[in-house]
Amino acid sequence: MPTNLSQMTPENLPDHTPKQPAPPELRPLGVGEILDAAFRLLRQNLGTYLKVALLFLTIPVLVTALYMISQIVLISGGFVFVDDPDSYNVFVFALTMLIVLAQLLGFGVLVHLSTRLYMNYSETAGSIVKASRSRLAAFVGMSVLLLLYAVAVFFVAALTTSPFSWIGVIGFLAIVIAWATYYSLTAPAFWYEKARAGEAIGRSAALVRKRFWQVFWSLFVGFVIVGVFRFGLTALAEGFVNDIESVIPYVLSVLGLEYVGSVISVVALAPIVTVVYFDGRVRNEGFDMKLRLDETRDSQPPPPVPW
Repeated sequence: MPTNLSQMTPENLPDHTPKQPAPPELRPLGVGEILDAAFRLLRQNLGTYLKVALLFLTIPVLVTALYMISQIVLISGGFVFVDDPDSYNVFVFALTMLIVLAQLLGFGVLVHLSTRLYMNYSETAGSIVKASRSRLAAFVGMSVLLLLYAVAVFFVAALTTSPFSWIGVIGFLAIVIAWATYYSLTAPAFWYEKARAGEAIGRSAALVRKRFWQVFWSLFVGFVIVGVFRFGLTALAEGFVNDIESVIPYVLSVLGLEYVGSVISVVALAPIVTVVYFDGRVRNEGFDMKLRLDETRDSQPPPPVPW
């Protein structure tokens, strides 16, 4: 090692090139391990997750609150009175759709964040939003395509099952659950693999096909945990909200509950679907992050292994 500046040449200068992050230890996970990994990822990066969620959800909720406050004349006995109910309902519906769009965008960015954090990259709220913005329109388009697909599937299911018998109801629910499970991993495939809409949808189905029940139970337990938390929050505040007859406290309470529930949902579900996605790649493709981070290897996935 040179001891003075005269000996410092390009050949013997220390290498300060940033190293790529060490890969996580990937292996097949059980349902409990999947949820543990997801919530650990969330717990270790909670601030970043919350910043992204609040960034997308706050403005639409505030706009909706301001409009409702400006239009409501009186609240009595749980009924809302406005000067022009038809226009009010139209605008509230439009603003609700704006909130849904914000939830969708926030969820997409949070899934992208989860794939990066799971690979041990460091991200901030600003950096992940900047990295995601060029593909957000494509993500929305993919979501619309999935929605249209879902409507078609549910319509066919309604036609082929009898809604007036318990067997028909069970059959319809089975079709809905199967569809939702098969395409639950579309978002992480879209972000991590930089896939197009159709490719991401197909990748999700391929990853779920051989391990349907594990994916189903992992997502089911995750949804139950989030749902119980949201239901408990709503139940605690429902009686309080129904007794409010002043406009501003009523609007703030109703939208505040929706706001908090939306934040909880998008923040908690994003890392769950991400860990399920990577677990699917481990089981179906022998996925090894060390191979993906090694630039000397080609981009083809490793051969399947019989987990």
